[in-house]
Amino acid sequence: MKLQRLNWNRRNYDALGEFLHGAKPGEIAVFDWDNTCIFNDIGEALLRRLTFDLAFAFDAKALAAAIPDSVAGVGQILLNGKPFPLKQMKAAIIAAYMGLKSEARRGNRAHVDENYRIFTSGLLALNRALEETPGIGCEFAYPWVNTLLQGLSPAELDERAAAVIRSELEEPLRRHSLQDPLKRWRYDWTGGIRLYPEMKDLADCWQESGCRVAVSTASNRQLVEKMIAMTRFPCRQVIGMELALFDGRFGRTLKPGLQPNLGRGKVVNLRARFKREPALVAGDSGNDYEMLTAFPSARLHLLVRRPRPGRMSALYRQALSGDPRFLLQDVDRKLGSFASGPGA
Repeated sequence: MKLQRLNWNRRNYDALGEFLHGAKPGEIAVFDWDNTCIFNDIGEALLRRLTFDLAFAFDAKALAAAIPDSVAGVGQILLNGKPFPLKQMKAAIIAAYMGLKSEARRGNRAHVDENYRIFTSGLLALNRALEETPGIGCEFAYPWVNTLLQGLSPAELDERAAAVIRSELEEPLRRHSLQDPLKRWRYDWTGGIRLYPEMKDLADCWQESGCRVAVSTASNRQLVEKMIAMTRFPCRQVIGMELALFDGRFGRTLKPGLQPNLGRGKVVNLRARFKREPALVAGDSGNDYEMLTAFPSARLHLLVRRPRPGRMSALYRQALSGDPRFLLQDVDRKLGSFASGPGA
């Protein structure tokens, strides 16, 4: 099975074709998922759906317990680049959530609308702020957002996952914005998700060679498995965030024995699952950096370019210098697709 040209840049297409020709049965390729195999982030899309539909399975008391007053001594978060007290934002979100429950019963539509805007914009902006605040970051935010699935059963998560995947695959790619009525915070996002056909074809060719494909993601494992099944992406195993189950429903803590699946955690979890190191590793963000650099046996590293590369800049430079072990693939962010050139 030969790799299709599609929108690979020429260097990547040639290098991947040569790499596939030398694949040995049983070898492993590990792909990140969000913004590596797909354009956009399915985990964040699920959070939006649950937030807009008020479809969480917890009450205000449980939400208050889930949102911290501070993280590792950091009590100020960055909201659109400006510091804001985390405890104050938490109080506003909880009050709005409680108000939605009580005002809805009273039929007070004006208060419901105001509380809805505060709660939805607040929770979504909080998740983004936790990621972007120094001293907190993705190391806290990615496991934390998974705890908002608490109270759901696996069957309920499966149903919600299927709905958001169908919707995002069909939605036009466009920018949206949501603001708190008092203009304390704003949440901006791009709606719509697209599967990169080049990555699906690469995985197909790899498996056709008798090799294995694994996906390592910081999103929820069951959510990504659902999208893989719905898009028929070739993959034998998904490693992702997982919550422990209690009486058939998700709890507030990660499943025992699993490291948070980002950064060094991705490397630890991969080594625990596989006896051999991957031959091919693909990723896009600083949360994939360790996975892209920790395995001496990896012969090829595929980097999907992002607007703010951060730690990935060093790996971009290796690709741009002509290092044959590193490939850099550009993305057309208006179309949500790979760009055929020039790349590296």
